[in-house]
Amino acid sequence: MTTFVWTSCEGDKIIIIFRYAAAALAVLPTPVFAQAADDDIVVTASGFEQPRSETGQAIEIVGRARLEQLQSATIAQVLQTVPGVSVATRGGLGGQTSAFIRGGSSAQTLVLIDGVRINDLTSPNGAFDFGALMTGNIGRVEILRGPNSVIWGSQAIGGVVNIQSIAPVDGFEGRLGAEFGGYDTKRLNANIAGTKGVFEGSVGGAFVKSAGISALAGGTERDGYANATGNARLKVNISDSFTLDFRSYYNRAKVEYDSEFGVGANGLPVSRNRQFVGYVGAQFDMLDGRFHNRIAYTRTDLRRIGTDPIVFSFNNFNVRGAIDRMEYHTAFDLNEALTLVAGLEYERTFASTSFEGAAPDIARNDVVSGFGQIIVRPVNGLTLTAGVRHDAYSDYGGQTTLGGNLTFTPNEGRTMFRATYAEGFRAPTLTEGQPPYGNLQLKPETARNFDLGVEQQFLEGKAQLFATYFNRRSNNLIAFSPVSFQSENIDKVTAKGLEIGLDLNPSSQLDIRASYTLVDAINRTGGDTFGNRQALRPQNSFSLTADWQTAFGLSLGSSLLIIGDSFDDAANNVRLDGYALVGLRASMPLNAALDVYARVENMLDAQYTVVSGYNSFGRHATIGVRAKF
Repeated sequence: MTTFVWTSCEGDKIIIIFRYAAAALAVLPTPVFAQAADDDIVVTASGFEQPRSETGQAIEIVGRARLEQLQSATIAQVLQTVPGVSVATRGGLGGQTSAFIRGGSSAQTLVLIDGVRINDLTSPNGAFDFGALMTGNIGRVEILRGPNSVIWGSQAIGGVVNIQSIAPVDGFEGRLGAEFGGYDTKRLNANIAGTKGVFEGSVGGAFVKSAGISALAGGTERDGYANATGNARLKVNISDSFTLDFRSYYNRAKVEYDSEFGVGANGLPVSRNRQFVGYVGAQFDMLDGRFHNRIAYTRTDLRRIGTDPIVFSFNNFNVRGAIDRMEYHTAFDLNEALTLVAGLEYERTFASTSFEGAAPDIARNDVVSGFGQIIVRPVNGLTLTAGVRHDAYSDYGGQTTLGGNLTFTPNEGRTMFRATYAEGFRAPTLTEGQPPYGNLQLKPETARNFDLGVEQQFLEGKAQLFATYFNRRSNNLIAFSPVSFQSENIDKVTAKGLEIGLDLNPSSQLDIRASYTLVDAINRTGGDTFGNRQALRPQNSFSLTADWQTAFGLSLGSSLLIIGDSFDDAANNVRLDGYALVGLRASMPLNAALDVYARVENMLDAQYTVVSGYNSFGRHATIGVRAKF
């Protein structure tokens, strides 16, 4: 039997405790779980690989084939096609780019590259800047919509974006690509991957350079961008049950931009950014493969150096941040009906900031974390998950987080019901909460979220319709105040809405995908801004892509993105009009290994504003070639 017990702990905190009777486990029949052949494997739900059909959380997967089909140049462009996600870019290519999941702030989106956290702890709110992230050697993007702090800890309030470089393959595979497009933009990328004996490896590099546009509206000088990226992965299979795992990612970029803290649209500030991610780990299985273990050390290191001819513009800076992390995660399959997941983690963060040549301000923080999760499959088609996590911060004390979800299919996956209750939290970043710029009175953000969803297949699996309702309430949301020039806690913010999508594949030659998102992200704190919408969160958004492959190999595709009105300030005085963007694309194989492609973006040359005062791209075209051998 399965029971849910509601009780209280730590004052008014509601705790969900999931109990599964051991005596019942002993008599449960061992179920045979039928998995659909195309059942996706996800890692963001539990930290370990599991079928997507066994989690109640809303997860979207964009694979390499889809990236090539869309011809998406940046990860931000990919995210715009995902329901529940909106993107705001300040200026052209490489400009600061924020992603908002289900109306949450950009700081509430946790970003991983090959499983390693890469959020910028030196930025004012710790948000990840998607402006530097291209798709050249990315193999897969997994987007979890909604909180999952039980597994991922701080910042996983809005969701988790896990970006993976191209993985090793059996045998040998090489990829090459080159393209040239509008605004004098050039891209090159190459990757090789393969397996030889006990070794599995993948290594690649990419380069992007663009003359760009003026970041701020009204400028006459162009703000260029250059980006070089390297990625490498290596697995050493010591035995069938023991593997060493090494991963690294490196990004170096030069961003020319305009700043309001200078001479405006024709300013000449430059930021030189560097990001490094390293992972060293081991995976080993015991007890006939039922006891899975992973131990790892990860390192995230970033540095930004800014220069500006204008003195005391605050664009001359030297910033460095680092995250060192040790983690042990385990999953034990007691039987086919019960899996236990647990983890222990230690993380140390460091930030150093210096403006206009002043002595650097240094801040540090440590956190020790532990979590446990139980996954139960009492009958065929039903999976129940519940978990708890506790984080002990050196600066902010302890934080306990709970979550649970269920998924049920009565007909082997043709119909899927999903439900989730999840809590999330975000501790203040070093720059938000520590001197000289931080506010020592800041409290961690917390959130409670529930969502209900259903997926239904039609036409013998050729069509799939899904809908998800979500409702999140955030307390002590951290936001920057232009009055105090510090971050402050907003008492309450709610975000609720609906995600609807349709995937239609009437034949192997035609692929149609559409999604609509309704988001109400509202400030519920008393005062002048009560009832106002959160900045840069459009209430309505719609995405449609259609791709058709002809009998002789030519592929034609089109995209439509419609973004509704939004506001660019807390007072809701600066309205941003909605807009629609249309794109066309085509590709043609020349032989089994080589194809050429082209695309036109913003085909109707729409004049639109994403962030007040900043420029956006007009109509531009790109042509390219890619090879796979």
